[in-house]
Amino acid sequence: YFEGLVRGFRGGILQQSDYLNLTQCETLEDLKLHLATTSYGNFLANEASPLAVSVIDDKLKEKLVHEFQHIRKQCVEPLSTFLDYITYSYMIDNIVLLITGTLHQRS
Repeated sequence: YFEGLVRGFRGGILQQSDYLNLTQCETLEDLKLHLATTSYGNFLANEASPLAVSVIDDKLKEKLVHEFQHIRKQCVEPLSTFLDYITYSYMIDNIVLLITGTLHQRS
């Protein structure tokens, strides 16, 4: 179940073509309409016009946090501990350093 869940979330990540379409949006309403055609669905459907950037930002963060919490609840050790650690702000910097070091093959 968990692997299918993660694959589903991964499949929902915006593609390059989505980003190209988003860059051509002239208004925030256009952006809202385009995002509605992606896996983001109608997460802005209940928001009144005129739409503000802060509202979009808040709703995107809310969606990300909800998905993260869902993944956290479904996983087992040691992944659950790792996901707990990356929620602590001081540990986020350490995780970024570890990933960067791994990518650049540093020990």
